[in-house]
Amino acid sequence: MKKNASSNSSPVSRRVLFLGDFAYSSVRAVVSGVIRAFSSHPEVELVIHGAHPADNDRNYATTPDVDGIITCMGIREAFARRLAAARNRCPIAFVSKPCDLPSARRRSLSLVCDDAAIAETAAALLVRHDLTEFGYVGSRLSAAEAGWDAVRREAFVKALDARGFSAHVYEPTPRRAGSKVEVAALADWLLALPKPCGLFVSYDQRAMRVLNVCRAKGIAVPEQIQIVGVDNEPWICESTSPTLSSIEPDFESCGHRAAEALLEMMDGAPGGRTETFGVRRVVQRMSTTDAHGSASRAVRARDWIRRNAGEPLTVAQLAKSMCCSVRTLQLSYKTVFGTTVWEDIAEARMEKAQRLLAETKTPIGEIPELVGFESAHHFSQFFKARTGMSMSQFRRRARGGA
Repeated sequence: MKKNASSNSSPVSRRVLFLGDFAYSSVRAVVSGVIRAFSSHPEVELVIHGAHPADNDRNYATTPDVDGIITCMGIREAFARRLAAARNRCPIAFVSKPCDLPSARRRSLSLVCDDAAIAETAAALLVRHDLTEFGYVGSRLSAAEAGWDAVRREAFVKALDARGFSAHVYEPTPRRAGSKVEVAALADWLLALPKPCGLFVSYDQRAMRVLNVCRAKGIAVPEQIQIVGVDNEPWICESTSPTLSSIEPDFESCGHRAAEALLEMMDGAPGGRTETFGVRRVVQRMSTTDAHGSASRAVRARDWIRRNAGEPLTVAQLAKSMCCSVRTLQLSYKTVFGTTVWEDIAEARMEKAQRLLAETKTPIGEIPELVGFESAHHFSQFFKARTGMSMSQFRRRARGGA
């Protein structure tokens, strides 16, 4: 008698550890890409460190059971060195920071942001707003500590020069100077800028400080200064006053590539190289819009969509709330954001569904309605088409399951 066929499921034969600081939404995007890549590799068990206190066992990283490691931003250098000295000397993918550990270089891949592409995107955005004065505010770190900052600054200046413009560059106070000295110097520089001016700030948290100084000194944003940051951290960008426009690097594709490259190295492919990832999109909010025109209408519409992602909204209803026709709203939206209103509504709903799956215990059956879908079946098909997996698979992967 013939034995029954065994189950189609493959036994886990490899374990991959993901390490990151989940205070950054960018890390969550990276791990989403990793999860998506491993969804077609059932033999891989993904263990996520940093997303939940119950799973934060760093000793796991140095056991012989780990076959590969993906380490993302926020991991301290001392811990990275501990990884490099792991007994099994497994391959490592470094995300958003190049590997500077000689002992790990030959068995690692570094994926770093294309900072020149970020700067080019910022320049193109601000010039498109018919501005003629521009500025750059970087971090307070030295070039040795933050080479990416210097690249962004130089590429921004070069991109403007190619368009016939120049940039005012803020020279930060030394790090030993106190906060009051730094704020005063930044305020003096902002007040002295010719206006209106478009300002590129090297990352969102720094841009938040610029916004705070502008508000304290009575500098109107966006009427006098338009500001764009980098990373699109929602906890910053959607909470500032006004809301902050930001360039979002393609963190999810970076995570997908990191997982693919790690699998290749685990199969014997050589390491020791660096790759870059580019820009996913520009999310414009109130800090880079005119105060009265079509751009303002489009940004207000996007803000409404993000705040009400669970509403069963139609484009016609949104246009009515913006006091314009559907055609006018669609044209404004396409001009400002390069996408359609419906695509942005779908993106907002998908982002909310992924947050509910990854961060809450909300029953899967309730999620379609919570993100504005009347048909659970329709949303299930929509979700799988977008992510390549079911909602239950996404939840298991997001929580470090097989």
